[in-house]
Amino acid sequence: MNVISRRTIVDASQRHPVCASWLNRWWRIAKAAEWTCLEDVREVFPSVDQVGERLVFDATAGRRLIVGVSYAGHPIHGKGGGKGALFVKALLTHAEYDRNKWKD
Repeated sequence: MNVISRRTIVDASQRHPVCASWLNRWWRIAKAAEWTCLEDVREVFPSVDQVGERLVFDATAGRRLIVGVSYAGHPIHGKGGGKGALFVKALLTHAEYDRNKWKD
């Protein structure tokens, strides 16, 4: 998968050091993956949920990683299926996640 943006992962690791190891592991796995559907993601991250076009991963210490998804093999902007892309949106605490502003 094309994973955008590494900078967001680095910033999240600095703000939430307890999650740094988990975020780096997630990054390595996601970059090597070719997920075509939610079931593919759940083979590696069983607790992931999909809300619209976003994936919600349970990270360390009750944090939630919010990632936009365009699955591999699905048409992008009317063109043939691509490798797939993940757009890292945010790493939220449980309280931030519960406010639901990430859905906007």
